[in-house]
Amino acid sequence: MKSSTKRSMLTAVMICGLTAVSAVALAQDKDAVLKNRESLMKGQGKDLGSVKAYIDGKGDQAQAEAGAANLTQSTRKIPDVFPPGSGGPNSDGKFAAKPVIWSDWNKFIDAQKNAVSKADVLFTAVKSGNKTSIETAFGDLGKNGCGACHETFREKLKD
Repeated sequence: MKSSTKRSMLTAVMICGLTAVSAVALAQDKDAVLKNRESLMKGQGKDLGSVKAYIDGKGDQAQAEAGAANLTQSTRKIPDVFPPGSGGPNSDGKFAAKPVIWSDWNKFIDAQKNAVSKADVLFTAVKSGNKTSIETAFGDLGKNGCGACHETFREKLKD
């Protein structure tokens, strides 16, 4: 066999091998992104729970304030956990990110900024200790922040 043919075959084998390794690495990266995304969202649920507990008289203000403070930070991280190509179901297969996140990124960012704004209002309300203000801000974040984003950008796959 000519050396140029050997080199061509070796190059082809190396390209195939690198492509396979790259595909595995991308799948592992996507899995890590999905896990990070789910972790962020579950953390937000826990933080909302600490505020709700305070509203309901089952938790203290310090815990609610910590949860609200976390929300002001975690809502800012949302775009980071939705890089292009990271669609797919969560770990229990019940929900997935809709492709519109990436096809209409600006709309997604507007929804995220809206959630950030509402989380900031909630944090201010929790710091005040005024339960009526907290309850109003909590409901607004839930319905018009988190809920609005989920309604537009999250797909329910199964019950």
